[in-house]
Amino acid sequence: MSFSRAPKPDSRSACVSTVREETLAAVLDPSRLPTPPGVALQVIQAASRPDCRSSEIVSLLALDPALTAKVLKAVNSCLYGLARPVSSLQRAVTVLGLNSLRSLAIGLSLPAMTHHSANSAMHDYWVSSVGGAILARELAVRIKHPAPEDDMVAALLRDLGEVLLQQSFPNDWNLIATRRNQCLPEDVSAIEREQFGIDHAEVTANVLSRWQLPEDLVAAIRHHHEPHKLENAPSLIQSRAWLLDFVEHLTRLDIVTQDPASLSKLLNQARDRYQLPQPALIAFLEGISPKVSEFAQLLNLDVTRSPEFAQALVTASEVLAHFSLESHQRVVSYADPSPASKTPFGKTLDARVARPASPSLPDGIESDLGAEFIDLIRVCRQSGYELRAIRGRGGMGIVFKAYEPSLDRFVAVKVLNPELASNLTARKRFIREARIAAAIRHENVVSIYAVKEIADVTYLAMEYIEGISLEESLESSGPPSLPEILRLAGQMASGLAAAHARGIVHRDIKPANILVECENRLVKITDFGLARRSVDVSLSREGALVGTPLFMAPEQVNGQPVDVRTDLFSLGGVLYALCTGSPPFPGATVSEILLQVCEQEPKPPRLARPDIPTWLEDLILRLLRKKPQERFQSASEVTKLLASQQ
Repeated sequence: MSFSRAPKPDSRSACVSTVREETLAAVLDPSRLPTPPGVALQVIQAASRPDCRSSEIVSLLALDPALTAKVLKAVNSCLYGLARPVSSLQRAVTVLGLNSLRSLAIGLSLPAMTHHSANSAMHDYWVSSVGGAILARELAVRIKHPAPEDDMVAALLRDLGEVLLQQSFPNDWNLIATRRNQCLPEDVSAIEREQFGIDHAEVTANVLSRWQLPEDLVAAIRHHHEPHKLENAPSLIQSRAWLLDFVEHLTRLDIVTQDPASLSKLLNQARDRYQLPQPALIAFLEGISPKVSEFAQLLNLDVTRSPEFAQALVTASEVLAHFSLESHQRVVSYADPSPASKTPFGKTLDARVARPASPSLPDGIESDLGAEFIDLIRVCRQSGYELRAIRGRGGMGIVFKAYEPSLDRFVAVKVLNPELASNLTARKRFIREARIAAAIRHENVVSIYAVKEIADVTYLAMEYIEGISLEESLESSGPPSLPEILRLAGQMASGLAAAHARGIVHRDIKPANILVECENRLVKITDFGLARRSVDVSLSREGALVGTPLFMAPEQVNGQPVDVRTDLFSLGGVLYALCTGSPPFPGATVSEILLQVCEQEPKPPRLARPDIPTWLEDLILRLLRKKPQERFQSASEVTKLLASQQ
């Protein structure tokens, strides 16, 4: 079914907003996103094999914007309750698990097997999207973007709105198709807005925003035809929007080369922004061309004439039935059948999903790990660690609870994320920062026991804390009592002082990175994944946004050098949250939060909690001063002041 919409220029100019909303209501339907049958066949064949690996499915999903978008929609849905949205297919794998990914990929691909019509416009769209994604990833690696896979996904998804408009309003689309295909990329939006009241970039952004994809990806796509409008946005969003704009022009070189001014602009951008003078740019494009040509050939595959077509449908149906039966057999239980243990803040520990033990695991070990971790389990066993369960996920890695038989103790094993493991720079950074953290010896800092690289797996073993984070505590029990706040504050400041004495700046102090042990209620600062020695702060790429917005210091937001006073600002934010139950700079969006961090003063904590003593409010507000020189100059100063008041 499709909608038809006769053009009414006068009416639209009089009520642009109404037309825009009507258009959005009609196009925001994911079922309108088609998948190439040839890609669908390959996905089904791969996902139906018993020995299928997640990396194989990911590489195939990356050939199709529709499948990529729908998988990311699924993983970002409320079903998984993620703390932050996912934009990387590799990270989606770690959340979904291999079997769920296989089931989802098959389920999304089966309908496309019966779709045989691919007009020339759709063919061009698929080639442009995949070609753009390949270009974006290679360019992102070249300019050392922190997450090239996210840039690849952004380029792959950037023109979904084009398909939705074409599918929803075929008659209107045909009216502008010729003009649109012959104009420069920067003129496309004006033609679409004239016809539909909205352009494809905004349609795409609305779809992805509704699907809860990350704002840094959505904002870049929304403005990828007008990146100059993002001059006040964080540097990563600006850079990604310019990258998408550049890629768009590369994929439409046949039009760009007909306009001398546009061609000159493109060549200047290649040289100045991506260090690609004209000969290097030509060589770069020649290297990408075979990959795009291979995909174009795949689009022309008539799956109904493929000898594997019927068998693929039968096998896929059987596999889906198996996955469905398996999911019904899983039960939710507690790890310990005895009454659930409580943390000092009343939160239940160790709730998990009970799964049948894998036959590949050692006898006697109960694990909630899926089959996708079998290789990792074997590697860790070689160096003396038996993985038991997933305990957390972050930007750099996955944290497991593990048992070390040689010392009869539990440890936490942090493994570098799969999408980063193949990146030599990321591996070196992970190891270097682990060794930096290992230099700290203090009771209020999580101890690092070992850093290892075995069979391309990079991981570290560290102290296992039986407890919860301050973030979990605040969410479950609200702000603690005043004596408890002072006790926690003193230990946090003491742990930071130990790190700073070693010349180490944490750079991501927040409630989620402060753990409290159950037994003795000892504070432990963890996750030095962003840590730097004071003399090494220049190793961060200038302009890179590093940290967590709610507790980030102004100098981090502005890409300026950081030092120990940066951690003290974040400590002030944590203390503010402990006192009031809210961060000092709340906001509905990242950009709103960052603006407050840089320009707004926090509300005095005593307005929300009058029992806070004046001296503690003064301490917190001094820690939250915008200028580093106006804050306390060391964590030791804070420790001494807190001790003197107890």
